[in-house]
Amino acid sequence: MNISPIKEFLLSKKIILAAIAGVIVVITIVIGVLKVQKTIAVEEARVAEVVRLEEVRVQTEKEDRAREKIVFSMKRLIETGHAETALAVAEKNKDLMNDELKALIHLATEKDLLFRIENTSKYNYSELAKYYAQLASLEPDNSKYSKQLKGYDKKLQRRLEKKLYAQAQTLPMRDYKANMDIYAELMRLNPGEGLYESKYDRYKSKYDSFMKDLEKFGDKPQKTATDGHYVVVETYLKENSEFPETLQMERCTDCYFTDSGWLVGCNYSEQNEIGTRLSEFLWFTISNSTVQKVEASGAYTVN
Repeated sequence: MNISPIKEFLLSKKIILAAIAGVIVVITIVIGVLKVQKTIAVEEARVAEVVRLEEVRVQTEKEDRAREKIVFSMKRLIETGHAETALAVAEKNKDLMNDELKALIHLATEKDLLFRIENTSKYNYSELAKYYAQLASLEPDNSKYSKQLKGYDKKLQRRLEKKLYAQAQTLPMRDYKANMDIYAELMRLNPGEGLYESKYDRYKSKYDSFMKDLEKFGDKPQKTATDGHYVVVETYLKENSEFPETLQMERCTDCYFTDSGWLVGCNYSEQNEIGTRLSEFLWFTISNSTVQKVEASGAYTVN
């Protein structure tokens, strides 16, 4: 019987088993290391969380102490009639805001507005209306504030009505558009006043008639942006000049509406046959972009 192969087989088995055992040992060591690392990581995380919570606690206590001082200061300021200063303190410490501070800001705002009202002239309706509007917005359930606001709104409306009516008395009657607009506003302010409606209707009728008259004369002539003269006048003068190449347009008046058309006055100069430059001022009546009539300087006077 040959013993050698058997010995070799057994030896190889022992080697394999030893290798397996070695691998098992390595795996066990690795697992142990990983468990240790995990334990260390968990502990480090726990410690970090403890540190974080402590920092939060310290910061919270710090903010609470600071907030207590701010609250105490604001309450004292409000109680002693310095609500505006209390609001300034709150503004500087917005980072400490909480429900208690919000409530104090609300109270300080109300007190400050009431103080302003108390120190505002009773005839200063616009300021008083502004303050009561803010109070009504701050305290929508407070009927006193909304009632006061309505009262001052009415006073403002009546004051504005008187002012506009006085202004209407100073307007020229021929300024139909301005009169029409101001009586339209007066109708809006006081729709129950029949005088305003009758005045509006009267001026609207005149304005509509005026606009129809304008249509028959065409567009209103406009001055040039550069020289400030009227192209239609320049064209007319060149067509009727013996020396059109020497024509120079100078100063021109504004454009006025008349029963005959658009009226403008212009200074111009030109050379005569001996080379002397002469200047003249004339009035030109224009209709549908055409000069219809020319008159001497003394024909009209501009006030």
